[in-house]
Amino acid sequence: MASPVPNWTQDEIATNRAFFYEQTTEFRKTWYPLVPSNELLTTQPTALRLLEEPLVLYRDPQTNQPVVFADKCAHRSAPLSVGRIMDGKLECRYHGWQYDTDGKVSHIPSLLKDRSIPANAKVQTYPAHEADGWVWVWPGTLEDMQDVPKPKLYHPWGGDLKAISGYVDLDIDHSLLLENFLDPSHIPFTHDTTIGNRKLASAMTIDCQFHGKFIRGLQVNPDLPDMITSEFEFHPPCTISLKFVSKTESRNDQSFYCIPTRKGHCRFIYAQRFTFFESAFKIPVLGSVVSWYFPRFNKKVLMEDYAMLTGLQERLAMGANAMNSPVAADLMIKTYRNWWRKAMKKNPWFKGYSDDIEDIVLGDCHHSCASAETKAVPATLSGDE
Repeated sequence: MASPVPNWTQDEIATNRAFFYEQTTEFRKTWYPLVPSNELLTTQPTALRLLEEPLVLYRDPQTNQPVVFADKCAHRSAPLSVGRIMDGKLECRYHGWQYDTDGKVSHIPSLLKDRSIPANAKVQTYPAHEADGWVWVWPGTLEDMQDVPKPKLYHPWGGDLKAISGYVDLDIDHSLLLENFLDPSHIPFTHDTTIGNRKLASAMTIDCQFHGKFIRGLQVNPDLPDMITSEFEFHPPCTISLKFVSKTESRNDQSFYCIPTRKGHCRFIYAQRFTFFESAFKIPVLGSVVSWYFPRFNKKVLMEDYAMLTGLQERLAMGANAMNSPVAADLMIKTYRNWWRKAMKKNPWFKGYSDDIEDIVLGDCHHSCASAETKAVPATLSGDE
């Protein structure tokens, strides 16, 4: 059964809309899933970016808890992510400075015996939390975190159905990937050989509802009233959920996290639940087949989108318009773009470590080097060979 359509007055709709835009446009006031729990090790650090900012993550060998630092040594600003775990501490590979889990330097091999470790020898730390098989990171202030619930994967249908999850890193801006999941009219064509069928393409309208801190889209195909009912939601700043009801009343849902690692790049995390998973995982052999097959199928579907989005991103970089001649089926995309413009005015992206001018002026070197890092084929889904 689809969610009931709210019987709101025009004043209530306007109030809900204003509340949504006022309360959700801060990129740093949320928890982000970043790393599968089983990939965060006590033996070596992991490098990632979030909102452009370089981070280093590792698991404390003493407590087994996740630790997250700014990926910048307090000494010479070298990346700590290329360091190592020594004696339970994160050690910079450049000069051997070692860090406790609170971000403070606890050992400097070259320090004279009669000198103390400098008080400013420390790095910024970030709150981390583990839930549903993922390590989550909070990039905002501790004050803003106090009133926010601990994170967990979002499942529109609720309940405790088993989910299959994974990730892939893409050289696509997170905003383009989000728009893609808010666009059901592309499915019959882009995914004609997988999850879509171009013969079922038909006229479409979208009813966009503002529900507190998220928006819900209801897809309506007036010429095909017997199609599977589907709903999709956007939970700012980066989560899309899809909710399906089939003719057999089976309840299936999917949640997609388009993590903004840096501009033009994202980490795509998915969590899918289908009712037949429950039966499949009761049979070990069948459960193994499902666990093997779905990540590969998901990758195939995602690469169909990737072919479209990489070309779209290139053309936007050349000055093309993001949308021309919008139609009724584009309503959720238009709503998201309005939200995105308001959010970006608040400058959520990392601007650098300092306003001071460094001795070495690198000009465009950083930009060109960063661009060159991702010219290869996108990484495989977690668990693929």
